[in-house]
Amino acid sequence: MWWDTRNLSEPLDSLELYSQSNSSEMILGGSSLEYSSEAGPTKYLVGTEQGSVISVNLRNRKTNNGVSVFDEGPGKHHGPVYSIQRNPTHNKFFMSIGDWSTKIWSEDIKTPIVTSKYHNSYLTGGCWSPTRPGVFYVTTMDGELHVWDYYHSQNEVAYSHKIGTSALSAIGIEGNTQCGGKLVAVGDVDGSVSILEVSDSLAIPQANEKTAIGNMFEREGKREKNLEAREREMKRAKAIAEEQISQNNPDGEKNTSPSDEDILAQINSKFQAILNADDGNDNEDKENTV
Repeated sequence: MWWDTRNLSEPLDSLELYSQSNSSEMILGGSSLEYSSEAGPTKYLVGTEQGSVISVNLRNRKTNNGVSVFDEGPGKHHGPVYSIQRNPTHNKFFMSIGDWSTKIWSEDIKTPIVTSKYHNSYLTGGCWSPTRPGVFYVTTMDGELHVWDYYHSQNEVAYSHKIGTSALSAIGIEGNTQCGGKLVAVGDVDGSVSILEVSDSLAIPQANEKTAIGNMFEREGKREKNLEAREREMKRAKAIAEEQISQNNPDGEKNTSPSDEDILAQINSKFQAILNADDGNDNEDKENTV
């Protein structure tokens, strides 16, 4: 929904979020929203309760209501998407946080290009560092704050801190002050807010970090595109093979392979034949002996 603060009685406009597949539609419930004017004034990213990620472009509203759904198969989250945010330096790429993992996506690829390892506890939120393009923060249901630094490692958490025993529910970092990227505000389900100050190494950009992270995202994106192209090629080859089989059998007869029962019956008959042959040889030997 789009609202104007000069008139809060009703929204100015609204748009229905749905997924369309196999001539059927399913309404999706939004659970998180991202809007960045730098990425485009008509572009929106929405995380849903069903675990899917949606891209909305109002310029294409005549086509599927402007809604484009990313991977709804293995790439989607197993639960609601609690946070979705574009990378502040590379706006083409964005992350989504849900279930036990963080996924990084590219606008022009429908499958995630990077997926973090699973945390021990359910993730409840997260955000990018406003000053370091390779650093992002995630909060968990067991009250911990985890910091990932992809500039140094994509496999392990760089730093973890126990905030409290209550589940964390919100996080924010201010990047436009003199302490840009260092002050982290974290809220929990009991209504408490904690302010943390991280070290300079997590706030001050490293040498060539912007270029290195951008190259990493592009490299992972190309790898994912190659995998998608290979999958399309395999589907095309399978379709061609099925078409050739149908052309070789114009009457519609199918080449059926024997069932397991038929194979077992053949094995049993051969085994019985061997036993009968052995019995015959034994009888002949007995007669010759007599």
